[in-house]
Amino acid sequence: MVAIKIQSKEDIIAAYLTSLGFNPQQLPEIVPAVAAELDFRNGNGDELVKKIDAFLLRLARRTFSKTGLADEQLLAEFKLCFLLCNGADLCTAESCRRLSLPAELVRRMRERFVVAAPACLYAEMKPQAIESIRPRKKGKKK
Repeated sequence: MVAIKIQSKEDIIAAYLTSLGFNPQQLPEIVPAVAAELDFRNGNGDELVKKIDAFLLRLARRTFSKTGLADEQLLAEFKLCFLLCNGADLCTAESCRRLSLPAELVRRMRERFVVAAPACLYAEMKPQAIESIRPRKKGKKK
């Protein structure tokens, strides 16, 4: 098992962004951009993760407006689509500062958006009369 030593909020942000597909070369630029958007002065790591989730939720609402999903579902859908579209390759520090993803990434993510089927409604079906499709034979002709 790998042990990670966390020393600062930037370490937590970097670990979180790594789980979204950002590579170590991108982190020095993007971590400060995300940190600047968070209103976090002190506290524990769980509170910081909640702040990062709130930041991503704002991006998710802009990306997937009018979904009707609960916040947790929308955030999960956003993360899934971000990973499936390799969002880390297209997302920049500037797009994080502006809270807007590149148009190409938004288009790809919307194409990947998973739509759940509506709930099924089962009802009892009344028996129906079976009708024959063959015409009835008339009496014999002489």
